Amino acid sequence: VLESHNNQVEASSKDEEPGVVSDLSPMRCFESDVNKVLNRLTIDEDLTIYPQIFGTSPLTITRVWDLDLWTRSTSRTRYIRFLGNMFFSRLFKRILPQLVCFIAWSVICVSIITDRVKTVTTHFVPMAALSLISTFIAFLITLRTNQSLNRLGEARNLWGRLFITSRDTAQLLSTYVYEMDKSLGLKGVRYLSLFSWLVKDRLRDTNRMDIIETMLPRSSCTNSDGDNVEALIVNSSSSDYASNLESEDLAYLSSQRKRPAAIIARIRQIVAVLAERNMLPYAPHQQLEQNLNEMNYILGMCERLKGSPIPPVYTSHTSRLLVFYLVFLPLALHGSALEKVTTVLVTATVSYTLLGLDEISHVLEQPFRLMPLHELSRNIMMDVADAFVCRPPSLVLGSESGLKVDESENGNEDRDQITTAPIYWP
Repeated sequence: VLESHNNQVEASSKDEEPGVVSDLSPMRCFESDVNKVLNRLTIDEDLTIYPQIFGTSPLTITRVWDLDLWTRSTSRTRYIRFLGNMFFSRLFKRILPQLVCFIAWSVICVSIITDRVKTVTTHFVPMAALSLISTFIAFLITLRTNQSLNRLGEARNLWGRLFITSRDTAQLLSTYVYEMDKSLGLKGVRYLSLFSWLVKDRLRDTNRMDIIETMLPRSSCTNSDGDNVEALIVNSSSSDYASNLESEDLAYLSSQRKRPAAIIARIRQIVAVLAERNMLPYAPHQQLEQNLNEMNYILGMCERLKGSPIPPVYTSHTSRLLVFYLVFLPLALHGSALEKVTTVLVTATVSYTLLGLDEISHVLEQPFRLMPLHELSRNIMMDVADAFVCRPPSLVLGSESGLKVDESENGNEDRDQITTAPIYWP
């Protein structure tokens, strides 16, 4: 990767004056750092999904779906496939211990208890009375499942908004901030590219310092000749690009209690500096502030979902009623003159159904443990980087045809990036 990066930098510098590196070199450095994160540090599958078994199947919400997965999921042969995989499914493996216990209990009831206690056979647990409890259990499990699905839907909505806001903010930084001050523009996009990863760390209690150290390195980038890129930058704006890679940025972010909020504060500081110098128009300034407020809102709502479960008293009450119902179900079924084998089979079927729905509601209650945050963070980082690495050619007003491509030196500074695919693209 580094060899490919150096070759691209060398090729882009062939026509330049000796001893001078264009201000595209820091952009190449940023491109190389993004490539390291996407194609080296995060290339492996996500191992922080819980339960981990739910990430083993192609048809799972722990992955970003493509058209092939949708086609397979909606295939008319899905019924046969799902029935054939029932005993090997992820859900079956999750509820197997509980299911075995209730099946064993039903066998004990029909083979031992009902033979020794004659009143249990016909009068101990009337089926009509037990049916009243089943209505409440079905209602409670359905309500809990709906609440869990609502939490999943809200989490998906928040990360969708994060995707859009990050991309829009990167485009604004590229169009307005980078044009006015390249040092601050690249500093801002380096912080922004980390935001989704740090939100993921916050939601899953992980700490990817390797990603932070890559995007906010302690040392400076070098070109193909080993020269310090920062010391060779020309045509820079009011501040020196060397500040973009200062070790203070890494120390600042590493020491923060809530790193995603620290990123928002840093980008807001960059916007404020340019606005104070009258280098940022009013409209993009307001839009950037609005986007930063949106990022703050998304972070707060994600933390709310992580820290506030469905009321535990509701969960415990539902679990107690479910256990009570399944314990007395085989006695009631056998008392209704069903055969022993039939009683065990019906108990097993009902237990599988209710335990499965209850387990699904518990798994979906923690949406950030199941969602494909790893892939989403990779895609967000790629979109943020594209806003800078794949910048469109500059435009100026033409005398006859309206807009035309600027062929001047300043307007053509990123021209080689228009036709060259970034090295981090898959």
